[in-house]
Amino acid sequence: MNRFILTGLIFISSLVISNNTFAADTDVFAAILKKTDSLACTQPEKLPSHYGQGLVIMEDDKRALLANRVKDYRQMIADFRDINCRVQRQILSGHVGSKVGYVLADEISSITSKSNDTDERQHSVCSYNFVKEGSNWKVTLEHCSSLPDYSINPGDDALYYFHNPIY
Repeated sequence: MNRFILTGLIFISSLVISNNTFAADTDVFAAILKKTDSLACTQPEKLPSHYGQGLVIMEDDKRALLANRVKDYRQMIADFRDINCRVQRQILSGHVGSKVGYVLADEISSITSKSNDTDERQHSVCSYNFVKEGSNWKVTLEHCSSLPDYSINPGDDALYYFHNPIY
């Protein structure tokens, strides 16, 4: 009986240690993504320094170029008054190697503005691959697939039916 309890305690403590290790390992990637989130709606010109050579950005079934994304963010900042960008991200899985790593995340991004009562939200699951260039980690793959956001009710968002298609 004591052996069973001791084995159970060792198993549970190993799970706690491995989960804490996982969180600590992927924190470096979460911090990079948080930094890019903050730059997108304030200083998009600084975004390229966080992305690596050979970058691939996929949004659903379309490829995006970082240069065009920077232009779009700059235009959005110019068009909207009192813009507020937020990303709620939960890291679901990940791995950090010596030169390569990745995270899988569940994300809800939100852009609000007072200039025309904009409230656009996007719920996605995203994969980010990172490569170590010198001493810095850089994003080399960003692939996000849209998911329905059930927190958006009809009438709350002009894009409701885009996010929640009726079949």
